[in-house]
Amino acid sequence: MTSPQGYKLLVSYDYIPDREMAYRRFMIHQWLPAMQALGLEPMALYHTLWGAYPVRLVVLYAPNETVIRRALIGEDGLLWRRRLEEYVVNLSYCIVPARAWFQFC
Repeated sequence: MTSPQGYKLLVSYDYIPDREMAYRRFMIHQWLPAMQALGLEPMALYHTLWGAYPVRLVVLYAPNETVIRRALIGEDGLLWRRRLEEYVVNLSYCIVPARAWFQFC
């Protein structure tokens, strides 16, 4: 069995309904570019229509786990985490070995 190529950072949350438009602008114009600057590449965005799951799941890719951990606990990463928390609730992060199929925690 071969080892996985890279890792995924799974970011799940519920956006605050009355802040949806501001949330969308923030994600597109600020948060996603910041994640790319930290070495994480956007792979997918999923929206849950019904069920007891978070409304959003953002999947970011990194070539190794060190890049993800630096993005999560480094000074810049913590700043962007706090900024995201202004628009979302139930925020959760999960690191998994990258696979070609849909993954969640």
